[in-house]
Amino acid sequence: MMMRSFVGLALVGALGLGGCAGHSRAGQGNASAREAEARLAEHADEQEQPSAEEEQAERDAFAQRAIRALRAAGETRPIHYDAEGFLLRLGDKDGSTVFLSNFFDEYLAASPQKRDEVFTRLSRVRELPEMPKTFAEARPNLLPVVRGRTFFEQLRLVVKGGAGQPVPISWSPLGTFLGIGLAFDGPETLRYLGPEELARWGVSFDQALDVALENLRQRSTEPLQQLAPGTCQSPWDDNYAASRLLLDEVVRRCKVSGAPVVLAPHRDLLLITGSEDEDGLRLVANRAMKAVMAPRAMDGRALRLTPKGWVPFMPERLSNAWADFRQLELFTRARDYAEQTRQLEQHYEERGEDVFVAAYTPYQDERERSISYAIWLKGVDSLLPRTDVIFFMDPTLGEEAPPVGIARWEEVEKVAGQLLTPVEGLYPERYRVKGFPSEEQLAQWQNDPGDLLDEE
Repeated sequence: MMMRSFVGLALVGALGLGGCAGHSRAGQGNASAREAEARLAEHADEQEQPSAEEEQAERDAFAQRAIRALRAAGETRPIHYDAEGFLLRLGDKDGSTVFLSNFFDEYLAASPQKRDEVFTRLSRVRELPEMPKTFAEARPNLLPVVRGRTFFEQLRLVVKGGAGQPVPISWSPLGTFLGIGLAFDGPETLRYLGPEELARWGVSFDQALDVALENLRQRSTEPLQQLAPGTCQSPWDDNYAASRLLLDEVVRRCKVSGAPVVLAPHRDLLLITGSEDEDGLRLVANRAMKAVMAPRAMDGRALRLTPKGWVPFMPERLSNAWADFRQLELFTRARDYAEQTRQLEQHYEERGEDVFVAAYTPYQDERERSISYAIWLKGVDSLLPRTDVIFFMDPTLGEEAPPVGIARWEEVEKVAGQLLTPVEGLYPERYRVKGFPSEEQLAQWQNDPGDLLDEE
């Protein structure tokens, strides 16, 4: 990934998150806006990112190879490639859907000698497990599935339901940034359950979840692997390791210092340590960062167990572990926003709407101070991500003009919050801009960007 420096502002893109800005394939206004973003992060190193066209060509080529693999495995139904959703639909009615993103990530991460294995695995999921007619028949195969909340929330964009429409998978939020779903566990692959299956069986989501948790409990008798005194990781490699955070007795097998803290950076990895164990926190953060960069990664943020359940956790600002957890937070949010940016751009392009989906861009300097920022351009219909800082740009002043204002998000909300309207049904959250701050308001925000790195 590309490392970028913020010229003249003493900021260094130490997170290696270049390319998270996404690419605009809509109208000319969007292209100009994206160029303005690029100018604020110029002088990239030699590891340039591929263009939008090159990325799309690579994805399309992968999809065609996937289709050939499915045909070779005996698939005879019509196969429809949805480039926008990056998925294959098998059959014309009531068929299967093969989501390609995870397989594509595995393909890119694999050595050339291992890439054929990706298509072999992909061809096995062409037939989802057949759903039993009764709940009694389904009970033994029900399991809970913990995934990043983004997985569930962004499905409505992938399946073209649109923001605010129901997601075709039954799920509930967990700790604000994770989600719990239900799966029917088949011999080759799992099948997520939706409202239709639950209604047909005559059970609620909570009733089915209770059964799924008991099934998982029976599969979770092994001891945890100890990484250090008071720090553990899951021993399971069955797609449900992260789901074990729902089992209190499993989490408490790790005798921690303080309250239990967990990270679920990957479906096959659950990390546990204590809120008062600084060495343990740094250890799990290091392992989590490696895991979130792997295919099928989930979320790099941490949760702490309280009497009311799991809540988001960050070490104290003066803790040596704080910078590690902050880096995980920035990486996860940047990745989630990047995927959302890509999907929203395709969504608006398909509808012929010229809407600029602004990038979420993180930076960290050599002193491990960090910010995330977005650009608000005058006269451009935009959707802004929630960031630490906003740069206000006026395109009429010329391409090389500096920002006309720089402010923390909270300050903008106080002074000009009426210009930001939350967009319903989107996660991570975005705001549609209405107009542009006045000259008087901008005059309050003539900040040096370096000053905004001084976090409280």
